[in-house]
Amino acid sequence: MDDLEHKDPFASYYESGEPDKAAKAYAWQTAIGLQKVDNLQTSAYLLKTAQDNIEGRISIGEAKQLIDSYYKQDRAKSEPERTEEADKVAARITEILAEDSFVFSPAQYIAIHQRLFTGVYSHAGKIRDYNITKKEWVLNGASVTYGGALELNATLDYDFRIERDFSYEGLGMSEIIKHLAKFVARLWQIHVFGEGNTRTTAVFFIKYLRSLGFDAANDIFAANSWYFRNALVRANYNNLQAGVHETIDYLEKFLRNLLLGESNVLKNRYLHVGWKEETAHSLPKQHIEQHIGVKNSLSARLETAKVNIKTQNNIITLYKTFGNEKIFGRGDVVSVLPITARPATDLIKKMQALELLESVHGLGKGKYRFVVNDAD
Repeated sequence: MDDLEHKDPFASYYESGEPDKAAKAYAWQTAIGLQKVDNLQTSAYLLKTAQDNIEGRISIGEAKQLIDSYYKQDRAKSEPERTEEADKVAARITEILAEDSFVFSPAQYIAIHQRLFTGVYSHAGKIRDYNITKKEWVLNGASVTYGGALELNATLDYDFRIERDFSYEGLGMSEIIKHLAKFVARLWQIHVFGEGNTRTTAVFFIKYLRSLGFDAANDIFAANSWYFRNALVRANYNNLQAGVHETIDYLEKFLRNLLLGESNVLKNRYLHVGWKEETAHSLPKQHIEQHIGVKNSLSARLETAKVNIKTQNNIITLYKTFGNEKIFGRGDVVSVLPITARPATDLIKKMQALELLESVHGLGKGKYRFVVNDAD
């Protein structure tokens, strides 16, 4: 799923010439963008709070307190599901990214998870004690093989020790990037935490890159967080019978954009195991999934994105009503589902974030068409 193109609310701060404001803006943008790896969206209140922090009207500590207080009020009950998680975690990521302190250690990695998810997950800062699988859209519903629960501590310690002992001296940037890609792919694949693994890994990795002297404060993570996660998936998946091999090529493209300012195309559909490179310029977007043979793609996306059952049912109802050909807007959603205008707008935004829709131009504002295969 390619991240949505939209107007960056922090763009003016990057161009202001004020380094402090720009640094804060990049931190907030990264923190908000990273919520997309779990298909979460932050609120308008979070955005306003972020802008107050960037402008210097409040500290990051005060911003966190305001967000915590907001979710104790009745008006916050109208926010979409899991928006509270997105807002709180985004503020905490921003705080961590604003700090200069960093220690390259498993303890620091685990501490970041604890700081991000205390009060959100009961297992914040705890290594999982159960085995997991996760269905992945880019793998046609298959799962990466994650670290076994009984070996997580030993595996984590081993990977940190190997990286700590590695010398970057004398390496060119291509070699450095290749090694960094392998390191972050291994770290993510261990999957120490039951939930919040990708966001924790991303924050730790950004801090580590900075400790190595890289300027990782730009919009690459924010604009391509879902690509980053899918690249980690492809770096850790083999299906030799199907001719699929683990590859860090996608991570390298991401890191070259992040660290070297290159402009490699970062399209999530190119990461799908059924994607053929030669089709990249020959098929319209709405037919790509049919070409790569994605079955039940809508259901698979909703399940992978952990969309709640009620929202899943609403989206599937809309798909069955409109299919891939009919164009619809908010009024049509209200006429099909037993919801009012504001929840309909929220649902459309949710479907856009999941890249289930494409905007249709020339028929007025707010017109859309589904771009998935089937919902059965």
